[in-house]
Amino acid sequence: MRLISAVSGVQISAPPFFFHLGGTIPMKYAAGTFGRTSCFVFCMVGILLPLIFGLTAHAAPERRAKAVPQQKETAVINDANLQAGQKRVDELLKKNEYNESLRISLKIYEYTREVLATAKFIKEQYEKAVKDPAISTRDKEQLYLKLRTLNDLIPRYTAAYESSLYSLGYIYARRHESERARKYLSEYLQTVPFSPNPNSKWMKAKTFLLELYSLEGEF
Repeated sequence: MRLISAVSGVQISAPPFFFHLGGTIPMKYAAGTFGRTSCFVFCMVGILLPLIFGLTAHAAPERRAKAVPQQKETAVINDANLQAGQKRVDELLKKNEYNESLRISLKIYEYTREVLATAKFIKEQYEKAVKDPAISTRDKEQLYLKLRTLNDLIPRYTAAYESSLYSLGYIYARRHESERARKYLSEYLQTVPFSPNPNSKWMKAKTFLLELYSLEGEF
């Protein structure tokens, strides 16, 4: 489309138009509108993208943390739960669960060994004291009562200690840790009284130990 100038009478090109929905929109107006719209869109994208990535990055570690189960810590062994700990070890060994049974057995072993060492030392001191003429009769009577308690405690803890030795030797043998298995099985044989019964723990420990030495059936 061409226009005639009212001043010079020269024909000039009409400004381009942008046709939209049956009407016409000047191109300058359309370009300005597009520019403002583009700026708005880019601004919104610039604001939303960091928020989206931030939320995603925050949620990912949480999902990873939930995917890794926390391992329960074995309770500290003491006189109140010693018997329960031994029973728990027996149950785990029947299921061939060697990791948790090992942790409990080590705690039982350390606890009973320390208690026995302390109890035996104190018993020796009490036995000397009751024979000392310088100690009063009243004090000796109290020491006799304590000696009776120690005489009941020591066999009970000795049995728990010996059982933990056998369990540790057996567990380490099943875990193919020969050196540690030999250590506890040897200590068990030296601690527990000999038994000729083929089904006794003493004979079983001897058999395990000889297998680790590659001497099974030799003696």
